Amino acid sequence: MAQKDKKIVTLLDVPQGATCVLVGWGGLETQDVKKLTDVGVFLDLPLIVLNVTSSGPIVVAINDAHIAIGANTAKHMQVYLKE
Repeated sequence: MAQKDKKIVTLLDVPQGATCVLVGWGGLETQDVKKLTDVGVFLDLPLIVLNVTSSGPIVVAINDAHIAIGANTAKHMQVYLKE
C-alpha cells in the first residue's frame, strides 16, 4: 500500500505499543521542528509509542533513544500507523 493511501493521524492518536511513521509537521512552528530534529526526530522516521498519558508527554522510541514529546507538539505531528 502506498503511503498516500494510508490514513494520516496525529501522534496523539497512536496507541501505546504501536509503531508509526512521521510524515508531516502539521502546524508546528519552525523552532519546534528544530528542537525535534536536534534530538533525532525526522520525517519518514519510524517511532514506537512507549507511553501515552492523558496530561503528560508522549514517550517514543527511536532506535535505542527514548524521547518525550509534549502533547501540544504531538497533536500537530502527522503520522501513519505502520503495519
